[in-house]
Amino acid sequence: MDISHNENLYMEVLQTMSECVIIHEKSGKIVALNDNVEQVLGIESEFLTEASLMQLEYVKEDGSPLLFSKLPSIITLEQGIPFHNFIVGIKSQNQDTKWLSINSTPLKISDELAALVTISDITDRKNIENALIQAKEEAEKANMTKSDFLSKMSHELRTPLNGILGFAQLLEMDENLNEEQRDFVQEILGGGRHLLSLINDILDLSRIETGQLKVSIKEVDLLSMIKECINIVQPLAKKKKISIHNQLDQSPNIFVFADPIRLKQILLNLLNNAIKYNRDGGKVMIFSYLKANEQVIHIVDTGIGLSVEEYQKVFVPFYRIEGTQEEGTGIGLSLVKQLVQLMGGSISVTSEKGIGSDFSFSVPLPNDFKAVMRWGEDVEAPLVNDNKAEHYRLLYIEDNESNLHLVRNIMKSQPSYTLLSARTGKKGLEMAATEKVDLILLDLNLQDIHGYQVFELLKTDEKTKDIAIIAISANAMPHDIQQTLDKGFDNYVTKPFNVKEFLTTVHETLTSAINQNIPEHKILSTGPHGEEAVSAKTLQLSLKEMKKLKEKNYKAALAMHYTENDWSRSQVDGLKATFAKMGIEVIAVTDAGFNWEKQVDDLEAILAKKPDIIVSIPVNPISTARAYQLAAQSGVKLVFMDNTPTDLLPGKDYVSAVSADNYGNGIEAALIMAEKLGGKGKIGVIFHDADFFGTRQRTEAFEKTIQEKYPDIHIVARVGITGPIEGEKAASAMLSGHPDLNGIFVVWDVPAEGALAAAYKAGREDLVITTIDLGKNVAIEIAKDGLIKGLGAQLPYQQGVAEAILAGYALLGKQAPPYVAVPSLKVTKENILDAWKLVYNQEAPEGVCPPPL
Repeated sequence: MDISHNENLYMEVLQTMSECVIIHEKSGKIVALNDNVEQVLGIESEFLTEASLMQLEYVKEDGSPLLFSKLPSIITLEQGIPFHNFIVGIKSQNQDTKWLSINSTPLKISDELAALVTISDITDRKNIENALIQAKEEAEKANMTKSDFLSKMSHELRTPLNGILGFAQLLEMDENLNEEQRDFVQEILGGGRHLLSLINDILDLSRIETGQLKVSIKEVDLLSMIKECINIVQPLAKKKKISIHNQLDQSPNIFVFADPIRLKQILLNLLNNAIKYNRDGGKVMIFSYLKANEQVIHIVDTGIGLSVEEYQKVFVPFYRIEGTQEEGTGIGLSLVKQLVQLMGGSISVTSEKGIGSDFSFSVPLPNDFKAVMRWGEDVEAPLVNDNKAEHYRLLYIEDNESNLHLVRNIMKSQPSYTLLSARTGKKGLEMAATEKVDLILLDLNLQDIHGYQVFELLKTDEKTKDIAIIAISANAMPHDIQQTLDKGFDNYVTKPFNVKEFLTTVHETLTSAINQNIPEHKILSTGPHGEEAVSAKTLQLSLKEMKKLKEKNYKAALAMHYTENDWSRSQVDGLKATFAKMGIEVIAVTDAGFNWEKQVDDLEAILAKKPDIIVSIPVNPISTARAYQLAAQSGVKLVFMDNTPTDLLPGKDYVSAVSADNYGNGIEAALIMAEKLGGKGKIGVIFHDADFFGTRQRTEAFEKTIQEKYPDIHIVARVGITGPIEGEKAASAMLSGHPDLNGIFVVWDVPAEGALAAAYKAGREDLVITTIDLGKNVAIEIAKDGLIKGLGAQLPYQQGVAEAILAGYALLGKQAPPYVAVPSLKVTKENILDAWKLVYNQEAPEGVCPPPL
């Protein structure tokens, strides 16, 4: 076949194409290769020039203008970049838009760059897409209108129904009714509840989602459930030689509010994933803690991990984790998320590629098991009003007379409550500011001021900002409730009231404590006998348990090693405040001044006062052991902080030992040291030359971290001290013997102050010091970016709370873990103010103020 024949065939093929095909040369010349120019671009072939194309009005897909210089062919000519399916619109004179799909490919003609351009008219396709989008938006708008209608209808129906069911329940409780009257009341209740059921069924129409499941919520023994699930997955774990560590084995019974079948499904799915996506010989760890009135369960693996970008994607149906060869549909985690949310919880994941993943989910606690005291709370003394124990004044702000009348009658059966009322938001604000009020019941739909605005005004007024507030509303839609709670309300009650649930909500709100944002780091320390740590987050006392303790009028004593530092004072404050809330009298606080003989005398004096519980830190574990043994034999319960006497055993001679995560704090001090030295230099270590398992673990963690992670940092000097006043002497000797020393680690803050003084005396203002414990003087030095660059902090106030709760365990005969720890906390000048508040449960003192950045 000759060349001219090939060219003719080529041109015939081009003419059969529906696309417009042109060549755009660098010089600006444009050549049409087929006759579709006019059909697609609206320009006759003989008038196709760069100038004619420049006269057209181009738009992007979002409707914004597109410059001629940004067209694919122009960029291809300038940069040699190809384009595929670039969508652009051309506006006509009547403002209709023709949509085009453009491909542009670079080519050479006589060694000059040109662009081969094919252009397709996709206007019909775009119009269909736009119609679908519009239909979707209209459907969503209609759905929102439906939801809004259902929400308003629910409110209008529930408000009168509140009175019907509320007063009927009061009549049901009246013992003076005859049999016929009781039948009438049951008819009212039956009809009212049927009507409420119909309302709820109608509301369900607005909640229907593909795959939505019904759940049957009841009390579930979480520990038994976890153990059962572990037994089920053990064969799969053994195949991959994966060990499963259940850190809840030593925990007290934990009950949650969940559907047992669905909870089991959630646990099995997460455990199976933790094994399936793990490495051979890896680990799976299960731990749990309380957060507010939810139980949070973590399942941690040492597997392939996820990228941050995948944190949300893994919960999307059919998503498959990147880089995995494991079989699966990608449905499991999306189902788990839906089940968790249906039971009132939430789920999330954190992970690191190649290290492993941590999936955590929460489930609510049953009402009877909701804690009124737990570790990690800002504990306050019991409220006492009008000289009556547990008497509370409530203010109900409500403009509906029927609802006011109902609540007044409900409260007649509650002698511990005094009910005040206000018919307007304005009057409610005035009464809240002038009357002594413990709790406000706030209707959200007031005539004069919306309940949300009343709430904001209450929270911005110094006189009323700390009063607990329960929202009262006929809005029962989940998003309404969540929106209200997110604003900071303490609780939410929907109309019509269930009288018993209403009273329970009021009581729980009055007796609940304030939660703090306590860190959730893994505990690395072990106990005095090598016990694995149980997190203080698992400690709690329920309302029933608190009531039992208060009835007994127990007495406690605190036998301290030393009380003249921030750590000791804060720990004593935490103990006293928590004991006060438990109704336990603190009859003595002693200070041994680091003298074991004085502590033995203190214990003898304490025992003469016949306490039920002693919380103590032994000065010397050997020399004081006999005195503690005698106390245990006399029937006194013992809880220890940071140290235990020699030969005394947990569960037999004492209840439990509590400490900070000393090992974790030692690591934090090492990491700060290494960072400030740039990973190289010579350092010294001032350690505690005494048999304290806590201080021993601090030093061990610091030295091991430096030796294993930082080969260019060398520990060239070690000096032991037996008391806090020896820090300056030890540091002076160290600096004298090693003038080229770059840094010093000191085992706690008071001797670190001595090391600081020694450094300044030696003119060593380039020295880096790190330590453990956040004392005031050390905090001031950190804040001003002085020689002490940071530390690992204990949480003494919270440690005191944990010790008091464990004392409650012992007095109740409740099983206690042998070793409990609070997490470590890294402190530098960047977080010094927040750290102080967390450590001591109060604002930082004057002087602890970092310089502006």
